[in-house]
Amino acid sequence: MRKIKIGVLGCGQIAQIMHLPYLSASDEFSIYALCDVSVELMRAVGFEYGVPEERQYADFNQMLSNSDIEAVLICSKEHFTPVIAAAKAHKHIFVEKPFGFSLAQAEEMVRTADENHVKLMVGYMKVYDSGFEFVKRKIQEMNNISLVRVHDFGGSFAYTRDVFDIKKGNDVDPAFFDKGKAENNQMMLDGIGEENKEFLPAYSLLLGVSSHDLVLLRHAFGNDAEVLFTSVHNGSFVSSVIRFGDVECIFESGLVMKRAIWDENFSVYSDDVNLRIDFPWPYLKNAPSVVHVSENYGESSMPCETKISTSFSEAYRNEIHHFYDCIINDKEPITSGRDAVNDLKLMRDIIAAARR
Repeated sequence: MRKIKIGVLGCGQIAQIMHLPYLSASDEFSIYALCDVSVELMRAVGFEYGVPEERQYADFNQMLSNSDIEAVLICSKEHFTPVIAAAKAHKHIFVEKPFGFSLAQAEEMVRTADENHVKLMVGYMKVYDSGFEFVKRKIQEMNNISLVRVHDFGGSFAYTRDVFDIKKGNDVDPAFFDKGKAENNQMMLDGIGEENKEFLPAYSLLLGVSSHDLVLLRHAFGNDAEVLFTSVHNGSFVSSVIRFGDVECIFESGLVMKRAIWDENFSVYSDDVNLRIDFPWPYLKNAPSVVHVSENYGESSMPCETKISTSFSEAYRNEIHHFYDCIINDKEPITSGRDAVNDLKLMRDIIAAARR
């Protein structure tokens, strides 16, 4: 098995908790280089994973100039600029969500990756969750689906540091992050238009937490989506009615930042069977998503409730394996950049349908 040398941009929480451990344990990738604006953080992470200082970069373009690097993992705050640069440097790309702050950015990233013949994969790990894969197969067998309900209320991640030893750097001026946040907000506003400025927090929610649920809806029911109604309440709690062909979905998402909760499920109702998948806190490693199946027992009219923990396989690990397979065997990623463009279209339509 040929190991692919990968460079990692961004050494923060998601990289430390999920991506770097699975890359390090993999027979498929070698963590060859690191890049972060905080040299202090990068040195600490580099020491842990045996990346020498000469392959630790404060400048992403300098890392890209290293011809030994074949692929990059992008975990920075802003993704458009590094994706374009990596594609032009002919590196295969795994990028965390959000896939750009606007539809225009997403389409340009796909176009640049295509022009430079590199793989572009988006980190929608729940698509690779064994529970969702089971539910998706089950949906294809269902008739007369009457309703779909997606509910996702996330909470404070403050207790993450009680679970994991997260390394930090204190060598970056806070003004740098303030400037980056302002620039990102402007790019999001460009995506939805000045007339929708009041919905900027809601759009940020869709790009972040909610994106994982929107991609599941599309992968279960297709890209033919019509947003019938959207309500934004308390600033960033979003409720929408979305129709996928003949299937109608009630979608609701929000953040309860004062409490450490994770309340996320995906339900499908039909005449013969009801399905629900409950997703665990995403940083809880190897915790199985639990599928609930409600149907009649055999040929009888007796109700039967089944709870299935499909697998302890970690979705973050599965997506890393898939990225490798796509590079080695020249496959289109399941969650490709081209596929993710449809998420940006759906988010735009959700905001456009928002009631004032």
